[in-house]
Amino acid sequence: MRKSVSTVSEVLNFSVEDVWNTITDNKNWQWRSDLQNIKILNDKEFVECGKSGLEIRFNITRKEKFKVYQFTMNSKYFSGEWTGYFEKLSDERTRITFTESIIYKYLFLKFFSSLFINLKAIQMKYMRDLKKKLGETSGNG
Repeated sequence: MRKSVSTVSEVLNFSVEDVWNTITDNKNWQWRSDLQNIKILNDKEFVECGKSGLEIRFNITRKEKFKVYQFTMNSKYFSGEWTGYFEKLSDERTRITFTESIIYKYLFLKFFSSLFINLKAIQMKYMRDLKKKLGETSGNG
């Protein structure tokens, strides 16, 4: 099986509470430029509906307030896991580290995965959207 793993880490000039609350609040997803909707199924499961039409089902497996947010994900093309670590550096500085790993379900995706799903690019878009939502205007975050 073809597995892709990507990790990004950023220091944001916002409190760990603000960062956590923004990321874990699936009712207020509109800041995400890649989504058209999130369907909340229950307190542990939700479905992200991407602008491309792809739906990904998420199951929250670990949620330690202000520390760790983790879930599994499943779509028609891949399955995987996402883990986010939140580290309070000071009252207004937070380090976030996100690791995403996916396994492709179809042979053609295993061979051409970098053309279809660029995890690093997806993660960097998420970080840009997050910084914009939080109000960070400089590039030093």
